[in-house]
Amino acid sequence: MRETDFLHQFLSLLNANVLDMNLEDKTNLIHAITHAAQQSPDNHLPTCHIIPFVTGRRPIDEAAHPGLGSSDNTSMICTFPDPETNKTYILFELPGIEQYSAEECESLALDVTLSFAGTDNTQEVRPIPGWEHRPLQPMIFEKGAGGKPVLRTIALREVGEHNLVLPLSPERDLLPLAWAWEGLDAPIRDAATDGADPFTFGHMFTQILHVAIRLTHHGVPVATSQATVDVCDTRRFGSLYQRIVERLLIPDAARQGQKAGVQNLDVSFHPWFPVLKIGSDKAALYTDALVEDIVHKKRHLTDPQWLMRVGLYLEFLTCIGVFEAVKDDVGDLLTPAERAVYEAHPFFAEIRARLNPRGWRKVWELREISFPKFGVPQTGPVSALNLLQKKKATLAFLHVHHDDLKHAIDLAGRNEYNAQETWHRVFRDAERAVLRKTSDAFPELDYLDKTLREVILWHQKGRTALTGTALKQVTTLVGDQDGLFASACNQYRASMNEVAEWAKHRSLMDYTGQECVPLQVSLLQAYMDKSPDQVERLQRRDGYSGSLETIVKLPEEFKSPAEDVYDLLSVVPLFQLLTEAERRQLAQTAREIALGPMERIIIQGRAGSSLFLVATGQLEVLVRQSDGVDKKIDVKNRGDMVGEISLLTGATRTATVRALESAIVYEIGKRQYKPIIENRPELIDQLAAIMERNLQKIHEQREAYIIEKEASALKGRIQKFFFGK
Repeated sequence: MRETDFLHQFLSLLNANVLDMNLEDKTNLIHAITHAAQQSPDNHLPTCHIIPFVTGRRPIDEAAHPGLGSSDNTSMICTFPDPETNKTYILFELPGIEQYSAEECESLALDVTLSFAGTDNTQEVRPIPGWEHRPLQPMIFEKGAGGKPVLRTIALREVGEHNLVLPLSPERDLLPLAWAWEGLDAPIRDAATDGADPFTFGHMFTQILHVAIRLTHHGVPVATSQATVDVCDTRRFGSLYQRIVERLLIPDAARQGQKAGVQNLDVSFHPWFPVLKIGSDKAALYTDALVEDIVHKKRHLTDPQWLMRVGLYLEFLTCIGVFEAVKDDVGDLLTPAERAVYEAHPFFAEIRARLNPRGWRKVWELREISFPKFGVPQTGPVSALNLLQKKKATLAFLHVHHDDLKHAIDLAGRNEYNAQETWHRVFRDAERAVLRKTSDAFPELDYLDKTLREVILWHQKGRTALTGTALKQVTTLVGDQDGLFASACNQYRASMNEVAEWAKHRSLMDYTGQECVPLQVSLLQAYMDKSPDQVERLQRRDGYSGSLETIVKLPEEFKSPAEDVYDLLSVVPLFQLLTEAERRQLAQTAREIALGPMERIIIQGRAGSSLFLVATGQLEVLVRQSDGVDKKIDVKNRGDMVGEISLLTGATRTATVRALESAIVYEIGKRQYKPIIENRPELIDQLAAIMERNLQKIHEQREAYIIEKEASALKGRIQKFFFGK
């Protein structure tokens, strides 16, 4: 056994939270491993390594693009009738096993332990019954009929350099269906507030799943790798917002209606209703996006885990804040069991400390419905001024809600690289919700003249495209203001940018450019500017058909871009060194990525080991300067490449690259390039020469911007990255 392997395994075992093992037990295991190593000094034992989540990559990418897959870091409890519909995949590798003979592999075995680590991963892990050292059969992804990824069981002697797969079914494996609730440790059972379920209000609808994969040699553990997965229960997601509508707004609307002599007043006339109706639809849209990415393995979200964490914390902060604010008026909206856990359990401490009941109390005071009065147009059972009441309540609600959002971001943890595109998606889902639910949220509009309604919805301040009597009626009543859609776009975008700037200054998130959410990513703005091409680009980026009036999901595609990739590789100097067969080999496994407007594919400072070829569209290259400003230094077109330094040396990204409008790029990773370098190491000198010229060009483009490593060291860096020496 090599010294580095021994030290790696020694530290891994000593630091691992191995069930029912104290330090003495672990030390005895180390002695056993050492003895075995001394008996076979030339036999290098394999190690085990779980492949982490990588932004933009999904586990099933491993089937067609070996080395470009990544593990799920987020999972969901859903309501699919077939548990096989919803799968969570953990990818892992066994470095060194390729050196083992088929006979030697017979002495190796894999097992897995699943445990719950609580809501915030700060508690002791609690094993799931039946999942302690469960034998694990090696499986790999491969391309099936039509290019769809399928799982195939293999023997350890067949593993070689394949990445292996641990498939899990959340509904079957993480709920007490195949295992007994009583077998779960008491702390998790005691937090349950509505039945035998580890995902109740008392658990904040979530659990951190601890995964430990272990490799044994003749029954003795020789390597272990661990990871965590956030698991959220979508059956309960949004239920607290719904509780506000059902148990607060509906009774309050009825009370106000009775007081004004209006019987059976619908809750949709309540001033709080629009923000909750539209907000609930927005939450449903991004929950649907989470399901698409986490369950169906799409690539519409850059960081599903962060979005899910922020959304969960925000729901608890806002809804419990409202519950506390109105408790004296309407009674407790928490059940006795929920109240007991909320006030006593440690993982609610941060929620309790950050609540803003005083702020929510002020918003609650803006709930007065405007009933008909002399001289004001009537819109059904209320006056037209009820629209202004709704606007005031909505703005006040969003102000406090976005203060809660800041706390939610803080609780969710730092997100240096993946937040901006997630922010774009949440913003566009808010715009979609406004368009989809405005008629439900503002029934007053149904009582207005069609032209007047159009002015109220679509007018943009200072523009006179909609003129005449209708515009005069509105401006006489409320002045020249943005209509509902323009107001929603501008105010919500400004608010999200303010939150993002706040988070950036506290190093909780980062973004490229002056604004986190620029106008270029706004669906409503593109629609109001009569730019159907931009609308279609933004819709397709989020997985929808091109029309803004619909949210029909695009069909799943499994296509091979091999011929186009080959044509591009044939004209790029870095790949002209390769033979035709080698270029075709790379083209077969390149991964196609479609980018939406302003979407980043490379972020300065992030680790990377792949390059990207531009197939369509344009990419802009930006470098962050010492004053924090992102300076554009280059534009890439079809046939250009970005990221080649990271592909060949493993260096961190030295610039940020994003699409201007939309683009298609092909990704080629280290795993694809490595066999070629291993077969022809003489290529390193030529590659280093090409890279040196590229670096000189970058120096010229960046002017005073200095790259850390000198070009003269490139040959050594390439050798070390591919051969480890």
